[in-house]
Amino acid sequence: MDRLIGFLYILLCNFAGDLIIVLTGLPFPGAVLGLLLMLALLLLKVVKLEQVESASTLLISFMLLFILPGAVKVMEVFDKFTGIIPQIFGVAIISALLCILSTAWVSKWVSKMKNRFRKAGNA
Repeated sequence: MDRLIGFLYILLCNFAGDLIIVLTGLPFPGAVLGLLLMLALLLLKVVKLEQVESASTLLISFMLLFILPGAVKVMEVFDKFTGIIPQIFGVAIISALLCILSTAWVSKWVSKMKNRFRKAGNA
């Protein structure tokens, strides 16, 4: 029963995000806004982590199944990519490097902030 309630919260946040996007016409993915709404609800303790944890863990375990149909569709229309494959690989490599660098920078910043708070707490 807890898992169903967790799914309900996740789906309601997703639906609310989509609804807000449709009503406002913002150029933003509704699913991302739904995730931000879920984050806000979790941070404000309106929704407890325990209520959505089992449902989200199950969804994460099936994540590959959600991505697979898109990959299959790319293989169906692969002939349309002829001539631009080097550009696609270039963009993929550059974006992967930017992801790695930004993750390293944020990790370093969080570590510094953690140490700063630890030192302030000990002083």
